[in-house]
Amino acid sequence: MTGEISRRVTLAWVAAASAGAFAMAGCEAAEAQADSAATQASPWPAEPAPLQAPGYGQDPDLNKPVIPWPLTLDPQQREKLRIAADLMLPADAQSPSGGTLQLDAFVDEWVSAPYPQQRADRSLILPGLQWLDAESMGPFGLDFAQASDAQRRAIFDMIAFRGKVKPGYGRPALFFARLRGLMLSGFYSLPEGIADIGYLGNKPSLGLYAGPTKEALAHLNASLAKLGLKTV
Repeated sequence: MTGEISRRVTLAWVAAASAGAFAMAGCEAAEAQADSAATQASPWPAEPAPLQAPGYGQDPDLNKPVIPWPLTLDPQQREKLRIAADLMLPADAQSPSGGTLQLDAFVDEWVSAPYPQQRADRSLILPGLQWLDAESMGPFGLDFAQASDAQRRAIFDMIAFRGKVKPGYGRPALFFARLRGLMLSGFYSLPEGIADIGYLGNKPSLGLYAGPTKEALAHLNASLAKLGLKTV
């Protein structure tokens, strides 16, 4: 893993992720199960104390930009986030794994910010990271970071799939869905994520405009033909 990135970089990252929709598939199902389940295999931890740090306020000084809140996750929490990122976004032929892209820094910035959405996510993410240790300790005698990938996957498999959440695991499933949404939002706000989906925009053209590619023109003409309009 590379060294720490700057707070300004993580804030820009958060802003980019906030501009898009979060990947929240499975949250509604998990919410319903969280309401109906009386117990979990491991007790759900208490919510963390509310953050007291200020936000930017109504009139930030853009000539002297400062970040008025501290980062709040400890090294053990960051390590669990990197492990989770690797499991949720494993390396493939196109992209490195999520754990190598410092998604833990993104999540730390997100849950440390003192705004309503971030506070709500903090009250779910921090207990969820603590729950992972308790759930791993029960059957394996190891905390989540010490467990093997196979053991970690066994825990995630109980909470990751809509319709397959084990009884009593509703709240952990909601945590998993929200954490996965944050990881995906962070990943697809990075150059690696943008390249992964093949996005080609925001690139300057040098010299005279060469016109659309043959593929783009063919797609346009096919769409025009479907509408009964003249092709170009």
